[in-house]
Amino acid sequence: MISRSTQVAALLLLLAIAPFARAADDGGPIVLCYHIVESPTDPRMEISREQFHQQMRYLAVTGYTVIPLKHAWEYATGVRTSLPPRSVVITFDDGWRSTYTEVFPEMKKRHFPFTVFIYPNIVGKTSHALSWKQIKEMVEWGADIQSHSFSHPFLTKRRHQGLDDKAYTAWLHHELQGSRDTIARETGKPVEFLAYPYGDYDHFLAAAVARSGFLGALTCDYGRVKKGSDPLRMRRLVIEKRVDFASFRHYLGAAPLPLLAAAPQPNQALDPGMTPIVVSAKIPNYKNVDPKSVGLALMSSAATSVPFAYDPHDGSITMTIKDALKGLQRAIVWATDTKSGKRLEATWLFKIPEPAPPPPAAPAPVTAAAPVAGGGGTH
Repeated sequence: MISRSTQVAALLLLLAIAPFARAADDGGPIVLCYHIVESPTDPRMEISREQFHQQMRYLAVTGYTVIPLKHAWEYATGVRTSLPPRSVVITFDDGWRSTYTEVFPEMKKRHFPFTVFIYPNIVGKTSHALSWKQIKEMVEWGADIQSHSFSHPFLTKRRHQGLDDKAYTAWLHHELQGSRDTIARETGKPVEFLAYPYGDYDHFLAAAVARSGFLGALTCDYGRVKKGSDPLRMRRLVIEKRVDFASFRHYLGAAPLPLLAAAPQPNQALDPGMTPIVVSAKIPNYKNVDPKSVGLALMSSAATSVPFAYDPHDGSITMTIKDALKGLQRAIVWATDTKSGKRLEATWLFKIPEPAPPPPAAPAPVTAAAPVAGGGGTH
């Protein structure tokens, strides 16, 4: 008979994975589109530092492969016949300073390739914009710098009804070719891709982009890059502050993975300083998942490389944490369904409270002064 505590734990796990109402398509790489991390404040396009770090940790520890943008383009056009499973491309639009101060250190730490779409008219113009010096430092490390036009306007003709065809063509040439020439001159690297400002494009603009020598262009339309995708209409997933962790995982393709006998139990508070901590769970439908795809990790940065053990004969997975943990911890289990090839995940939280502060030291006892030898008289 299953104990009541186990039933409660299983129910809490099902609630934790409830946001995954349906699985996203898992075919082909997905391109992530970021703008600002932490600063400057933007009502939509900014995400917090912790939100960004959590997403990057998730990609690093749960079996995703971050690939260069060029590889996704090669996959779409047939140059590259295959990509690693769960491939992701990371891009940043505009050229905000946070790309250097917040993003660049995290990318170096994770050894993640990434692309920055900049428009030259912003570079060095405000305290929140990148400088060419910062851009060149990122290029020397290996960052990919591409075009976001010259001044970030809407580029389609319908947005510029006041210009006749000749004037519009000349203006568009400057926005496209002027951007390519400036970026190539400053970085010493070819500029092959454009991100449409505001995601605004049509087939006339796409044709002009191709004539300007770009290999591909990226939209803000949601979806994956598939074999045979139009390289001038490459889709992306726009990430902003309203995309919480559950939504992020769902959009990348995660579907629910039921679990039993999770330990520590969801929302359980452990004793402060407790070691070792055993994190474990059991997959009841283990015969339906690929045993080589099963994984377990903690999302805390201190525990990203802890090994785990999986028993394919009963679906149990275990990890032993020998270092002391503190604060809120998120455990995550993932696997691949053998029939559909879908990514399956479950996650739950437990916490280790901070140790109680020691009681204040008792005051030292007051001792009486010793009497003076010879009495207290005055001489």
